[in-house]
Amino acid sequence: MELAKFETEIGDIVTAAMKEQSIEKGLQAIKDNWRSQDYAVIKYKKGDEDRGWVLGPTEEISLAVDDDAMALQSMAASRYVKPFMDKVNEWEKNLSNVGEVTDVWVVVQRKWMYLESIFKAGDIRQQLPAEAKRFDNVDKTFVKMMVEAEKKKNVVELCNKHGAFEALEHLQIELDGCQKSLNDYLDAKRNAFPRFFFISDDELLEVLGSAECT
Repeated sequence: MELAKFETEIGDIVTAAMKEQSIEKGLQAIKDNWRSQDYAVIKYKKGDEDRGWVLGPTEEISLAVDDDAMALQSMAASRYVKPFMDKVNEWEKNLSNVGEVTDVWVVVQRKWMYLESIFKAGDIRQQLPAEAKRFDNVDKTFVKMMVEAEKKKNVVELCNKHGAFEALEHLQIELDGCQKSLNDYLDAKRNAFPRFFFISDDELLEVLGSAECT
């Protein structure tokens, strides 16, 4: 076949095949990794009272997103990526959604855990009935969302569900509104009783809920 005459061409073909194989293996490794990547969903309790489910630590997920996003960027920059470009783009989008949804989910959960202990108490519910109702709506949605997360767990599936980011973003806005109303209420109490400026919000809430202030 006189292959020696085509050494350069053959070398180019072999190099391209090896590079494409490397990209293909890299994509498969990313796919395999995220197929088994689940959120740690744990029970949330206050004392002996069961309050539902919450996300456990998410740091490892965030690190995995960063690592695989860099690998995908390297693949996308390769001259040999063309046969796999659609898959690379798909996984870049998947992991971008995982990062965005996880970040806002953690923020919403932190706000919910803080406000849940406040707005479930009778004293604040009586003082801020509209915000208590607002929080109840958030609470119902968040608890339902966490039940689903406990059942499915898979990170990519949950984060790429249609409307997942928008739903969490809405909860964040609602919780921010509850937090603002609570802060305004506490500020009004501090303005009425300047000595309250010297204690924290949690201490002030405890004081306001005590028998002496009712």
